Amino acid sequence: MRTVHEDRGFSSQRVVRTAAILVVVGAVAELVLFRTWIGAVSLTAAGLVAMINFRWLEVIVHRLIQPGKARLDRWTLLRIIGRLILLAGILAALVVVPGFDAVAVACGFSTLVVALIIEGLRQVRVGGG
Repeated sequence: MRTVHEDRGFSSQRVVRTAAILVVVGAVAELVLFRTWIGAVSLTAAGLVAMINFRWLEVIVHRLIQPGKARLDRWTLLRIIGRLILLAGILAALVVVPGFDAVAVACGFSTLVVALIIEGLRQVRVGGG
């Protein structure tokens, strides 16, 4: 079991878990309130892309900003390019597919921002840093 002192720091896993919960709640709300499965799929796809980008960015930053020599190797460059291709793909789908719900996509991308805000408020409440 974790103690209060071990739970004080920033946790990217907690951020992704919170974002995933928000995506599921948003998709269910989209299905219940508006009865559109395309909106739920749009929100879920955008939320997943935001979470994947966040995790890949975390790995890239850890590889580049570390004690000693930074590791800007082929794998890091492929992750950077992969992030950009993934983001460009979802934005291209938004333009090309006529049924995509732009508001749901914006809400899906926003789930990660809301999860980061919740983690920041938790930090203030717990007193970690």
